[in-house]
Amino acid sequence: MAVITIKIVVASLDRVLEVFDKIKVYRSTTGLTGTYTELTTPSTRIALESTTMIYEYMDTAGDASYFYKTSYYNSISGLESSKSDAQQGEGDPALDVISIEEVKTNYLFGLDLTDDYGTPFPDSFFEHYIKTAVSWIEHRLDLPIRPRVIEDERHDYCGEDYRDYIFLHLKYYPVIEVEEVQMVLPAGQIVQTFDPTWFNLRKDSGVLHIVPGSGQAGTILFGAGGAWLPFMRSAYRWLPDVFRVKYTAGFSGELPYILKDVIGKIAAMGPLNIAGDLIVGAGIASTSLSIDGLSQSVNTTSSATNAGYGARLIQYRQEIKDVIPTLQRYFKGARMVVG
Repeated sequence: MAVITIKIVVASLDRVLEVFDKIKVYRSTTGLTGTYTELTTPSTRIALESTTMIYEYMDTAGDASYFYKTSYYNSISGLESSKSDAQQGEGDPALDVISIEEVKTNYLFGLDLTDDYGTPFPDSFFEHYIKTAVSWIEHRLDLPIRPRVIEDERHDYCGEDYRDYIFLHLKYYPVIEVEEVQMVLPAGQIVQTFDPTWFNLRKDSGVLHIVPGSGQAGTILFGAGGAWLPFMRSAYRWLPDVFRVKYTAGFSGELPYILKDVIGKIAAMGPLNIAGDLIVGAGIASTSLSIDGLSQSVNTTSSATNAGYGARLIQYRQEIKDVIPTLQRYFKGARMVVG
């Protein structure tokens, strides 16, 4: 167990405070899509304050593998907002994909990244949008960016594929490493735990063949103690969930630049929206100042449908839209190998 700090950015604080006065924190110990249980209690829910946009919550029994969500809550009416996107605490590998400095330099260059009082936006503000961007692209492409351990992925037995050196197409790829493959009978009996040196893996497409070493073909055919022999001699050509695979999917090392570029643009859109609102004030299209006969006016592109940095937002949005089909074809189309 470890102490994990959850950082919560309330981007539209004034609007949130119109309805809610507390923040609830939820935790999943069983992965991104697991069951989320509230960590906070009525007495420990975080109080929203009109002058504070960044909040922290410490999970003293946390772990780097746990996922967290938050929601806004009205302690009088009991009204609760929908939960936020899932995030991990300190050490989230999303922050290894692209740095805060890269987002500022490459995608927010030339912007005034301070609030109305000249205070720079905190790093946690940019961290939030980087994590959101990585999560968004993972869901949009069904592609693991951050390393993810798949504990018990199940594959069917097909006679033709079995004789073709056990052809398995893993569900998530690219694959970093395959840790274990077992053959398990429908009743739960483990027939075989395969030697990892037999794994022939195409990491980019998730295709796995199991090729035995010299003189060991009998083991792959019959399993431990010949337990597989009755099925091999029977008429069964297909059985469900016979193979159980444990592996790690995701990218190791540097991301392909085209993918990193999209994540950077998505991560920049939140700061662009907020910084645009703060040019002269949220929703204000122009302002003027007059002193002793001298006047100065500032006009922005802000309106009900256009933010202060609307031109750059529109540009990034179009570029993201244009490149998504290319990424889908590259990572989930042409590179998919069928045996």
